This record gives sequence, structure tokens and C-alpha cells, in this order.
Amino acid sequence: MLQKTRWRKLFAGEESLILKPSEKLFQWALKALGRRAFPIKEIERKLLARAENPAEVEEVLHRLSVCGYLDDHKYVESFVAKQLRRGFYSRSKLRKELIARELDSQLVNEVLEKHLPQEAEQYHLSCSLNRKIRTWSGPMDEKKIARLYNYLLGQGFNQEAIRQEFKKRFNRCLDWED
Repeated sequence: MLQKTRWRKLFAGEESLILKPSEKLFQWALKALGRRAFPIKEIERKLLARAENPAEVEEVLHRLSVCGYLDDHKYVESFVAKQLRRGFYSRSKLRKELIARELDSQLVNEVLEKHLPQEAEQYHLSCSLNRKIRTWSGPMDEKKIARLYNYLLGQGFNQEAIRQEFKKRFNRCLDWED
């Protein structure tokens, strides 16, 4: 408390120390972006909740974009790369997650095609299946195969691709209705 009082006395009367509301928003946005990346729409929503004037938010967003702190393309690329490092994901699951964050679908498709081409999805399906099978013991009966099928569907993989992989692995043609 004593230190704050000295600081106030030392700089008393200096108008440059009084932050404008847009500067406070900018400082808050920098701290938030320092913790993790945000898409533009999400940080805009958070700023609007804190701002008194929507014009201030536009000013802060413009300033953040000019400084290079806000870029949806970089955000999508880092998100996809991070998810692929974590495990094996399908294109459709990644696409759904990114679209839910209000990102442009054309941008999402472009980045997914670059980082996860259609041909690589079959590899991800196979690796995801291998990983799941390693955790199970005992023979592969119909019940386990059905659970595997549902697991892979939940991961967002295509039904036909799953059926082809099962036919190749287990020599079974699945006629399940979804």
C-alpha cells in the first residue's frame, strides 16, 4: 500500500498515465491472447462484454490485427496442427469444431486440405483403430466390432471408410444400419 501511494505522488498530475477505455481493452486483449489464441469472433465477443462503446472494440480489433496478434488463418493452422499432434482426428470432426468457433468454412477447408488431405484420413482411421484395439484383450467378437464401429463414428470418420477398413481387417462385411 505504501509503495502504491509513493507511485501516485511521484506521477500525480500526469495525464498520460490515465488509460483510455480503448487502451484498457487493448491491454486486456493482449493478456488474454498471451494465455491462448482466440479466433477474431470470439475475442470480439469477449471485448464487447467488457466495452462501454462498440466503436472502441472495433478500434482494438483493428489495432490487434495490424500488430499481428489476430489472424484467423494462423489460428486455424495452429488448432489443426495441435489436434493432429494429440491424436488421430477425422477431417469432419476438426471441421465441425472449427465451424462451431464461427470461422469461415472456406478457410477451414483450405487449411484442412493442406494439413490433412483426403488420402491421409484413411491412415488416421487405421491408426485410431490400431490404438483402440491395443487396449482390448480377448477375441474380436461382434460386440467388440460394434463398439469399435461406434467409436470410430464418434471420432467423425466416414461410415463407408470404416466399413472398408473392417472388411480389410476382419474379413467381415458389415450390414449395420445407423
